[in-house]
Amino acid sequence: MTFFKRAAFAALALCLCFALAACSGLQDAAGGLQEAGSQLAEQVGQLLRGDVTGKVGETYRTEWFNFSISSIKQVESYAGYAPEEGNLLYDVVITELSTFDEAIPMGTFDFFMLMDGTEEPVFPMDPLNGDETMMPAEFDLSPDESVTYHMVYEVPKDAKGLKLMYIELYENSEEQGTTFTIPIS
Repeated sequence: MTFFKRAAFAALALCLCFALAACSGLQDAAGGLQEAGSQLAEQVGQLLRGDVTGKVGETYRTEWFNFSISSIKQVESYAGYAPEEGNLLYDVVITELSTFDEAIPMGTFDFFMLMDGTEEPVFPMDPLNGDETMMPAEFDLSPDESVTYHMVYEVPKDAKGLKLMYIELYENSEEQGTTFTIPIS
C-alpha cells in the first residue's frame, strides 16, 4: 500500500472514530473512542511527516518487512571485542520478518545510530570472530522468513541524544519513505 493510500485510510478511520464518538450517547464509550481517535490522529500526523518515534519492544512495519527491537544494552565487550578507550559498546537485538513476496537484500547498512551534534551515522560492526549471532554485513531475507540478530555499535562515551534509526529508501527513486527512530539516551 502506498504512503498516500495509507494516509487516506488512516484519515478515514480517524473520521469514523470521531463520528462514532459524536453519535454515541454513552459517555464512557465516547471517551474511549475519542482517546483512540486522538492516538490515531497522532499516527496519521507521523505518517504525513514521514516519521515514527518508538521504543524497545514495539513492532514496526515497513514497506517490505516488520522489525522489532527486543533490547538495547550497553555491554563491556562482545565476542571478545572491547571498545577503544573513550568509547562504549551497545548490543541491539533485532528481529526482522519479511512481508514481501521476493527476497530482500538486508545487512548492517540498514540500521544506524545518530547522536546529537553530528549527522555522521554509526553503523553496526560486521560479525566479530565468526560470531553467527551478529547480523551479517549482507544477507537475503526470504519471503515470510524471520531472523533475529545482534547489532553491535561502538560510540563515544560522551555521546548525547543517541538514537537508533532506519529510513525506508526506494531503489531507483529519490523518494524517501518513513523514518523510524528509537531514542536510546
